[in-house]
Amino acid sequence: MGSSSRLVTVLIPLPLTYNPDVAGARRPIEASKFDQTMEEIAQRFGGGVLWRFRNDPPNGYWWNKGHLSKDVLAAIEVDVPDTVETRSWLESFARTILLQRFCQEAIYLKFVGPIETVVVTTVKT
Repeated sequence: MGSSSRLVTVLIPLPLTYNPDVAGARRPIEASKFDQTMEEIAQRFGGGVLWRFRNDPPNGYWWNKGHLSKDVLAAIEVDVPDTVETRSWLESFARTILLQRFCQEAIYLKFVGPIETVVVTTVKT
């Protein structure tokens, strides 16, 4: 990503457990699925952040099929070029990979920006 590219931050909340089974029990989603997702995001965009909260994790709420659903969440944060190609890739990735990997009915992508980023290193640019 060049410094002249307009960037947006994409936030992707992901559940820590699968949807309830017929008995109402939820199983934890394997850590390897989060790691695999981050590797794919990093290969495509050069990096990103996986937020896992040890204390007081965020809860997601939504109205679904006549009742309130709730998940405990992790979140992916990645800065990406604000282009049609990038948005299309992310929507396709969510549709063809994330929905199945996390066994979800929907994946929420939140685009925030434009943003300005500054990378601080020991070498002055």
